[in-house]
Amino acid sequence: MRFSLINLGCTMNKAEGEIMKNILIKEGYEYTENPDSAEVLLLNTCTVKSPTENHVLRLINKYKDKKLLLAGCLVQHQPELFKEYPLIGLDHIEEVDKVLQDYLNNKIDQLLDRKNNKKILISTDNYPIRTIILQEGCLWNCLYCATKLARGNARSYPPEYIYNELREAKLKGLKIIYFTGTDLATYGHDLNIDLADLLLNIDIKGNFFIRVGMANPGILNKFFDKLLKAYENESIFKFFHLPVQSGSDRVLRTMGRGYNIKQYHELINKIRKKFYEATISTDIIVGYPTETEEDFNKTLELVEDVKFDIINISKFWPRNKTLAGKLYKTLPGNIVKDRSKKLKELFNKVAYERNKIWLNWEGYCIIESKGKNDTWIGRNYAYKQILIKSNKNLLGKIVKVKINNITSIDLRGELIDIKEENLLEKTLY
Repeated sequence: MRFSLINLGCTMNKAEGEIMKNILIKEGYEYTENPDSAEVLLLNTCTVKSPTENHVLRLINKYKDKKLLLAGCLVQHQPELFKEYPLIGLDHIEEVDKVLQDYLNNKIDQLLDRKNNKKILISTDNYPIRTIILQEGCLWNCLYCATKLARGNARSYPPEYIYNELREAKLKGLKIIYFTGTDLATYGHDLNIDLADLLLNIDIKGNFFIRVGMANPGILNKFFDKLLKAYENESIFKFFHLPVQSGSDRVLRTMGRGYNIKQYHELINKIRKKFYEATISTDIIVGYPTETEEDFNKTLELVEDVKFDIINISKFWPRNKTLAGKLYKTLPGNIVKDRSKKLKELFNKVAYERNKIWLNWEGYCIIESKGKNDTWIGRNYAYKQILIKSNKNLLGKIVKVKINNITSIDLRGELIDIKEENLLEKTLY
């Protein structure tokens, strides 16, 4: 029987979707990339934004004549939307084959209960990338966040498991490792260690490079100096994903974020001092219900000051069952749209200025994926995205490039040489 997967949401959610796909393939089901040609459709959902929820509902309507299995955060958060379908809750991913088999026998399973001893999920591979889940859940209670309602409190995977997954990745020739989770800043809170300890104790030598995922600034400041020490490891991309959400202390308080802008600036200043070229990514919510024009201008000031390399901009959407959705009246749509446009324009300007420091840079990057029209996408030690044109197969290769053009979102490079040894430690200065 042929099945397909539609995988929505964050890196972690997509990793869980890949795990379910691999389980079904192992059980003998035939996978196709094309949902239209599948008899069974596994829809792995996301609950972060209302437009994504609406997209899920449209997909269900579009494929209503197929056998539909629903999984992911939206299923866990709002199962009442999907009463007539088999549901795979976040703690039951490894049971996807049972749910499908029962469904084919006209039994609808809805596995939504939470487990205290959830089975550790295996990593997923997509050459040259391995995604390793470090933890799931969160210790915070942001008023707008539906993901916390779906994922619950933070739970960490043991370091021994993570190191074993790294060793196996090295043996399989996988060269880029994504450390992912709901909030990596909480890693180890239940194991009497922290994220910095995990990174400092990596003693595996080899030709691989680690990207550390999103971490809440309000928790990171407790061990940030130690974390920067861990980042001295040449196998760790100099990449920091620190969601700020707003440049206004007042808005941050009404969000329940647990830090202020002064504290956030302290983290950024430490990064720029130690790893000036590092890529700093953030998330910003535009049009939060308590955001005034003055508050929004403070966000613009923050973006101007920090000069983020990446900003994930989201318009505020009230999510079902969240406190922000219950307590606050949303701002007029035209105001939110205008603020989003202004923020995007400013980001494009500052990111372009920031990328100018890389013009004429020569160095090494690892090719992570194929682009369009004979282009390849690589990452250097600072995790800058580099586009290279070549008709050779460069996937997984370490190549030497010279940057001859830039945009606000990437660098454009000329291929100089193809290498295999670990040369990503070459720095800008």
